Amino acid sequence: MSARTFPARRTVTAAALVGAAGVIGLGMASTADAAAPAKVTVKVTQKGNYTAAICVGDILEARCTDNVGKGQTKTFTVAPPKGTAVSVSVIVKGGGSADKSVVSNNKQLKFETSGSKAKPVVKQV
Repeated sequence: MSARTFPARRTVTAAALVGAAGVIGLGMASTADAAAPAKVTVKVTQKGNYTAAICVGDILEARCTDNVGKGQTKTFTVAPPKGTAVSVSVIVKGGGSADKSVVSNNKQLKFETSGSKAKPVVKQV
């Protein structure tokens, strides 16, 4: 084997690996696009006789709104990957907390918080 053919083989092998990686990468990208998360609008109405923080999230991130009083409704948008849950939490100022997780294909979800300051409740409606 001459010194000139070895670098040529290395170049051909490297090009083949890059091409294979590109094909695999494209295959993964199309699979990821097929499972792209859909946006879900989540409305949470606070019906408990307390002030609380309300958080809504998916497996990637969550958003919270503080100082939500009785009778207020807050709207959140999340993008859970298909088959994963949307979670709603209520954290009462000076009290307890509760949460509820739901896996759904709906574009809109509605929840209510209620219960007492010590034992709040989150339920899907």
